[in-house]
Amino acid sequence: MRTRLHHSLFFCGVMFATHVQAEPFHFAVLMHVLQNSGDENELRVALESAQAANPTFILVNGMRSKGEPCTDRLYRQRTALLESSVAPVVLSLAGDDWITCRDRQNRLAPTAWLNLLRDQVYGDISWSGGKHIPLRRQSAITAFRNYAENTRWSIDTILFATLNVPANNNNYLASAGGNSKFEDRQIANRDWLRRLITQAQRERKTHIVLFCDGNPLPDARRKTEPRDGYVELRQQLKNLAEKSGVKIVVMQGSTLTTEKNNGSIIWNGRLGYINLSAGISMIAVDPTTENTFSIMADEP
Repeated sequence: MRTRLHHSLFFCGVMFATHVQAEPFHFAVLMHVLQNSGDENELRVALESAQAANPTFILVNGMRSKGEPCTDRLYRQRTALLESSVAPVVLSLAGDDWITCRDRQNRLAPTAWLNLLRDQVYGDISWSGGKHIPLRRQSAITAFRNYAENTRWSIDTILFATLNVPANNNNYLASAGGNSKFEDRQIANRDWLRRLITQAQRERKTHIVLFCDGNPLPDARRKTEPRDGYVELRQQLKNLAEKSGVKIVVMQGSTLTTEKNNGSIIWNGRLGYINLSAGISMIAVDPTTENTFSIMADEP
């Protein structure tokens, strides 16, 4: 019941939120702060440091390190930590949050843990401060009720959104019959992107900023991989950017990323991307200028 209530409140906020004038603002991105240490204090310190810069919101990519065991308690603790933030917090799902999780027989069980994570974390993050961001989740759509991690919100002329695109080749599995979840996620993401474009055009947004874990841009396929797990997503992003009239920026920073271009967005027409380093990045947004986004610093 609590989750449904939160969804209703967020939906109403999106329906009636208006922005009279576009003004400069800034937000923080906490990218894979935990890495492999599993020291929760690192995430706590990073969260406090980001809040000190008074951001409009904080985007957290990854709440678990790959070396940590997956437990119900861990998800609860990390959720409570995010809830403690005075500034609004949005969680962007990372592959390390669920892909390597195992069951009691030590067998890989990513789907079960992803479902638990969705149930415990998404829809229940609230904020104690005075600033609230109305969120809309894909799970509000009946056909995609399992995809609460795909979230969207607006600040002035910018539409922000998270997309479940894990690192490691989009978690594509080469084994026969092992990619039903990959295909389902592809369908959900394709629908979500179409809806984002529709909303952006309807509300005359200038940009869509996508946060994701994996690196779909540019062609990131490794020679050892039998198939490019990002090819459909990459093509859809290119088509939407070219035909919609809305600029799309992909911000990601998986632990597998080798190319770092902190400080600038690489543009190809209306489609741009930036690979953020692990840690804290502060991004300034000025909707009134041609160069809308700029990286302020790795830390506030």
